Amino acid sequence: MSILNPSTFLDLVQRFAQEAQLAGSITTLLGAEGQTLDFAMWLNQAYLETCHLHEDWGFLLVSPGVAFATVAGQQLYTPAQAGITDGEVSSWKIDTFRNYHTSTGYASEIEMTPIEYDDWVASERINVLRTTQVRPMVYAITPHDEIALQCPLAGYTIVADHYRSAQPMDADADVPLIPTRFNMVIVYKALMEYGAEEHDAPLFNRAEKLYGQMLGRLERKYLPRVGSMGALA
Repeated sequence: MSILNPSTFLDLVQRFAQEAQLAGSITTLLGAEGQTLDFAMWLNQAYLETCHLHEDWGFLLVSPGVAFATVAGQQLYTPAQAGITDGEVSSWKIDTFRNYHTSTGYASEIEMTPIEYDDWVASERINVLRTTQVRPMVYAITPHDEIALQCPLAGYTIVADHYRSAQPMDADADVPLIPTRFNMVIVYKALMEYGAEEHDAPLFNRAEKLYGQMLGRLERKYLPRVGSMGALA
C-alpha cells in the first residue's frame, strides 16, 4: 500500500526507518546490507515475536483446515501427509477434529476425543491394539505435531483446523499474517528494540506505549474471549 498504511515488508521497513528518523530512503530490500539490513532484521524479529506471543491468534487460524484419508493400519500422520506444507503448522486446534465415512460424507461425521500423547502411547501402542483396525474415535498430537490415531480402517476422512506458523519475510512484497490495519504493532515493537540498542530512552518509551496500545487492540480482536462464570449457588 504505502508508508502511511504499510502492508508489505518493504512498506513496513520504510515506515520503521521513517519513525526512527533514518537518513536517506530505502527503495528495496533485495541485497540489503548495512543499516538497511539491520532494520529489516529488527522488523522481522518484531513480527515473529508478536506472532509467537500467542499460539491461538485468530489471524493464524486456518479454517477449514485439513481433510485427509485414513490409510489402513497407519497410526501416525505428519502435517505433510495431512496435506500441509512442512513448517506450516504452529499447533492444531484441538476441538475441531472429526471424521466421517468418505463414501457417505458429512452425514456420518462424528467428533473425536483428544487425549494426551503419553496416554495414547500407553493405550493404543500396546499388544494387539497396534494392529486392530477400527474407526478412530480418539487421537493425540505428538511432540512433532503429528496426528496419532487409533489403528484406523481405511475409508475414513479426518478433518481438523490448525494455526499457521509465521515465517520470516524476505521479498519486498511479502505480506505479514497480521491483518494490515494492525501492522503498526510490528513497527512499534521494532522501534522498541532500536531505541534500546541506541540508548534512546524517549524513542523507546514512545514506542513501548504505542506498541502496548496496538497490541491490546490486536489481542481484543483476535484472541478467544474468556467466558464469564455464572452466579454461584
